[in-house]
Amino acid sequence: MKLSILIVLMAMLTLTGCSSLLRVPDILKVQTAPVEKHQLKVPKVDQYDARNLEWIVLTPENVDEVFAKLKDSKTDLVLFAVTDDGYQNLSLNMADIIKLVKQQKSIIAAYEKYLDNEEAQ
Repeated sequence: MKLSILIVLMAMLTLTGCSSLLRVPDILKVQTAPVEKHQLKVPKVDQYDARNLEWIVLTPENVDEVFAKLKDSKTDLVLFAVTDDGYQNLSLNMADIIKLVKQQKSIIAAYEKYLDNEEAQ
């Protein structure tokens, strides 16, 4: 009997823990304080310098002449070709890349301006 009462008391104490001893606050107070921002240390972007390349326009009329020049210049005879539509798409793709880079630059400039304004205040 005493053992079962002891077990029941131990179980109740385990389940309730020390909660009956603590008083729960009626109102929870939240205090906020401004946090100082860390200075961004963003490395400068490398400047893009395009390498020189030579474009050769190959047509049915000049194909023999172009192949002869390439053989005489002792270069590897490898040609990459695009159609006129393919060249137009290549140009449009490059224009899209340039547009995206400009958008990214403006976003970065806006963030820099925002952070500079925050530091000034």
